[in-house]
Amino acid sequence: MRRTIIIILLLMAIGGRWSAVHGQKTPGRQTPNILVIMTDDQGYGDFGFTGNPHVKTPNIDRLATRSTRLTNYHNSPVCAPTRASLLTGRYHQRTGVHDTYNGGAIMAAEEVTLAEILSKNGYRTGIVGKWHLGDNYPFRPSDQGFQYSLIHGGGGVGQPGDFFENFIRTDSSYFNTTLYENDRKVQRQGYCTDVFTDQALEFLNEKKSAPFFLYVSYNAPHTPLQLPKKYEDMYKDLRFDTETDREEGKAWAKMTDKDKADARKVYGMATNIDDNVGRILAELRNRGLEENTIVIFLTDNGNQQLRFNAGFRGLKGTAWEGGTRVPLLISGAGLFEPDKEVNALLAHIDLVPTLLDAARIPLPTNVRYDGRSALKTIQGKAAPGPRTFYNAWNRGWPEPYRNAAFYENNYKLVAFNAEGDDLNTFGLFDLDKDPFEQHNLVASEPALAKRLKKGLDSVFNDISNSPNLTEQRIIVGSIHEPLSILTRQDLSGTNMGAWLADKATGYWHITIARDGYYNLRPIHTATIQSGTRSLVRLGHIQRSALAKGDRNAVTIPKVWLKKGDYLVESWFEGQGGVTGPYYLEMSRAVEK
Repeated sequence: MRRTIIIILLLMAIGGRWSAVHGQKTPGRQTPNILVIMTDDQGYGDFGFTGNPHVKTPNIDRLATRSTRLTNYHNSPVCAPTRASLLTGRYHQRTGVHDTYNGGAIMAAEEVTLAEILSKNGYRTGIVGKWHLGDNYPFRPSDQGFQYSLIHGGGGVGQPGDFFENFIRTDSSYFNTTLYENDRKVQRQGYCTDVFTDQALEFLNEKKSAPFFLYVSYNAPHTPLQLPKKYEDMYKDLRFDTETDREEGKAWAKMTDKDKADARKVYGMATNIDDNVGRILAELRNRGLEENTIVIFLTDNGNQQLRFNAGFRGLKGTAWEGGTRVPLLISGAGLFEPDKEVNALLAHIDLVPTLLDAARIPLPTNVRYDGRSALKTIQGKAAPGPRTFYNAWNRGWPEPYRNAAFYENNYKLVAFNAEGDDLNTFGLFDLDKDPFEQHNLVASEPALAKRLKKGLDSVFNDISNSPNLTEQRIIVGSIHEPLSILTRQDLSGTNMGAWLADKATGYWHITIARDGYYNLRPIHTATIQSGTRSLVRLGHIQRSALAKGDRNAVTIPKVWLKKGDYLVESWFEGQGGVTGPYYLEMSRAVEK
């Protein structure tokens, strides 16, 4: 009998350890659904509830009154880094994401996402909209825990990293957009934000008893600023002449005519988003899902164009508050108090631990998290503890002082093109007293500045040694992706500052999955004149073919490639000199 009891206890211990490692749910209250809605390049000031005098966002404003509002919440300065941290709870550099293109927006397949953890705990998982963490196997949403996906390519609809069909429609790519649905190319009719919402509603309407995690990641109001006429007409006569717009000392007082024209379109896109958010919230109510669904609404970073931003300094891409501080609303499942503000220092790296805490799912113990659960802080059950947070981004690979910030409670050290050996080139701010970062305290508080710089250096050195901070290799020739389309989204090289230029050239990092013959097809957006030579180089293997007849692509058939890693280059040689392809298709040749 005693032996039997010992065996049972050992099995229970092993089971508990297995659950902790793999993030298995512990018993408790009803499992909550999770809905995360995020918009793209919508700044802190682009809502009625944050003080914008012009934009109409009534549905989101009402959601704000029913939510706990995080007023000191931070994302990364740009798109892909925010998404990597949001889904992993880790600094984006640790995940391999270090840029928005140029090969830097591919998240390592080894990363454990929120979707993966939830799907292993019985959740249905889905994403609609923007992914921006890798378009090829093994980096797609379907490879990272999402059971359903409807997404565009690259970092934005109509970019050279998106589908050819969208990229060449420079004035209409947001309409009737080509998308990936569960890794298959499809075309959906309508305006992209409406289309993504339609699919979100279909996901909610599925007759399944399992809890769900739905990630609605709108690509609007990111450029290109395309929108339905109905919404453009709403703001076409908007004049920026109120006292708020002319407020002395505020950046938006210097808006140019182009800034104003862009703002009118952004506001129209924001109102369209608001209508679509209203549709989703109404569906939750109609289906009786509202009471047991955690609803999070946020934006990914600050506004790209100059306009009202509630006074914060800087725009998208900067480590100033205007680039990283965004509104976050959280409500539902009986866990969060309505119409309440929380000013604790919180960030995207906290989202995974917080949501898993709310769902009573333990964090996997084999993952190093940079964030921590903020559930009790948000609920008011615990006072905010001491906190540090690191934020940074620059083009290419990480640099320590080009565009970085280090927070310690209410103090923030900013390194914006700073010199590491000259503390006076840094900025130090007390955000409680100076949230708009106007009064640099470096000279009056040198000891504090030195301590925060030491913290910044420590985190930078740590993340710089992360094993995933390396080139991520697209796997070609796998049964999981029969046709691999390499795009300029993941093309690397020093010439990629002009990724929209015909003469931009670079290289891709790939792994050939299986020995065999492969067909290679470089594609340009313009016509390739007959006689132009199309070349592809894979390591020491170089093959070419002449264009026969004017066309935009040239196939180089049946190139024998052995399994292994390759650096791939491609270019066209013609009368106009050397130009680079926008796309390179690679697939295994059919053996007869």
